[in-house]
Amino acid sequence: MLFTRFFKSEEKEPERRRRRPAQPVRERTQRTRKHHEKIDVKDLRVGMFVVELDKPWEESSFMFQGLELKSPADVLAVQKECKFVWVDYDEFSLQSAPPATGMSGPGVGSILDKEIQVEDELDAATEVHSLASKAITNLFEEIRLGAEVDGTKVKQAVNGCVDSILRNPDASVWLTRIQAKHAATAQHSLNVAALSIIIAKSMNMNNRELEDVGVCGMLHDVGKTSVSEEVLNKPGPLDEAEMAEMQKHTRYGRDILLSTKSVMSGAADVAHSHHERPDGQGYPRRLPDDSIPMYARIVAIAEAYDTMTINQPYRAAFSPSDAIQELYAQRGKQFDEDLVIRFIDSVGIFPPGSIVEMINREVGIVLSNTSDKLRPRVIMILDAAGEPTAQRIVDLSQMDTDNEGNIYQIKTTHSDGAYGIDVGDFQRAGLRMG
Repeated sequence: MLFTRFFKSEEKEPERRRRRPAQPVRERTQRTRKHHEKIDVKDLRVGMFVVELDKPWEESSFMFQGLELKSPADVLAVQKECKFVWVDYDEFSLQSAPPATGMSGPGVGSILDKEIQVEDELDAATEVHSLASKAITNLFEEIRLGAEVDGTKVKQAVNGCVDSILRNPDASVWLTRIQAKHAATAQHSLNVAALSIIIAKSMNMNNRELEDVGVCGMLHDVGKTSVSEEVLNKPGPLDEAEMAEMQKHTRYGRDILLSTKSVMSGAADVAHSHHERPDGQGYPRRLPDDSIPMYARIVAIAEAYDTMTINQPYRAAFSPSDAIQELYAQRGKQFDEDLVIRFIDSVGIFPPGSIVEMINREVGIVLSNTSDKLRPRVIMILDAAGEPTAQRIVDLSQMDTDNEGNIYQIKTTHSDGAYGIDVGDFQRAGLRMG
């Protein structure tokens, strides 16, 4: 079994395999000659060398004439000062799937049954998540001020997430990683909604059910709007009394949602039950396994994964793979066993957005899953010496090899911030997605 192989087996050095035949030119990453070219700053990438600005160097904040873009921060610095620049760079030609031609909406259901490449969905998913994040942030602020939950706004935000996840779930998993450093309740709720929809999708739920699960995920922590700011934002572990107050958010959430006619009643059940456990040790009611609602079981896994991968004042964030391993260890006890397996199968052992180190010490960011959960597609960003390298995509499932002819294989994963890498900064600075 895949999960047993990964979590229970001892670490072994990979066997040297025969190098695979060269791919056709159109299918592999190609390094071409140096270029000296004028480009818009939005197209800058780590690895380029800026030789001229759109203004005199002495009028800029840069100390020297000529600037190698070694990090996303360098790219952002140039983008802040210029509109276009001239660069020398090794151009990389990457194969990508044809762009999506359809849009979701009434009468266009067939398009959503076919997944597209993560590269083609990321822009649309980013827009969906941005709009949903603003909507849920405003909604939570309104609730904190005493307003009633607006079910229509919640459903609109969730519907966009559902459509995007049906087109490609990896794009949404990537975005939950980018936002994971923000521990705000509203952003956490958006992440949980997206991850819950992904689990529900693996269960072949229909669109209406996916939307209902998403609404439950979006509103599972709405009760925290009634918890005191002092407890909610305490920069450290809670004492016994504070923990008791925090745990009341499940009852607060139930009461808020039961008083809201525009939201499905099941959302109140999830808000009340998402911290219950199959072993009967959860709160607030210590429900037995067979009494925990299915949607609450789903949301519990999504909530725990997102919480573990967020930096807390009292602990550093888990790497995505460490969080996956913890979920697996707690299957059947803290979390529904079957749903944990489904979740891991859906997001992968190395979820998109994970920082991974190869056996040869090169470092990259997981772009998307493949049919082999141990061999995702990875964007390589650091060489074996830890220096920035021109970004390229390697497909581990195709046994892509490094410059020495050795097959790429993941050695370990790291939390966001390792090697100075911030996944969100890389995307905002123009991480080459394909």
